[in-house]
Amino acid sequence: MGKVNKAGAVRKANTSKPKSTKRAPSGARGVSQKPPTKAAKARGSSGKLQSNARPTYQVRELDPLSKCGNGTSVQRLFRIDEKLDGVVRPHLVFFDRHGWYCEHGRDCPAVNQARKGTDVR
Repeated sequence: MGKVNKAGAVRKANTSKPKSTKRAPSGARGVSQKPPTKAAKARGSSGKLQSNARPTYQVRELDPLSKCGNGTSVQRLFRIDEKLDGVVRPHLVFFDRHGWYCEHGRDCPAVNQARKGTDVR
């Protein structure tokens, strides 16, 4: 049954049409029609590589004044190279008035590696 608007004319009733599938927004995960690659097969449902190997860390302390500038509040600065299965992932770990943090976040494992070699807790 149709709807009646204020002028008295009858509008066509809403009919359920088959809706087109929506595409995932840019950057969002969607269902892919492509077969998974070797790297994707090695990853689990979390998206991280599934490996029994433990990462190794190479820690280097950098000069915060030369890297961040004269007006910086950074007291300590570390470059940490995380190596896992031949892949190196670089990290920058900072210590300043906000505490310890990595460019990847406070929960990054590189933060603990930087804190291990220092007397600042």
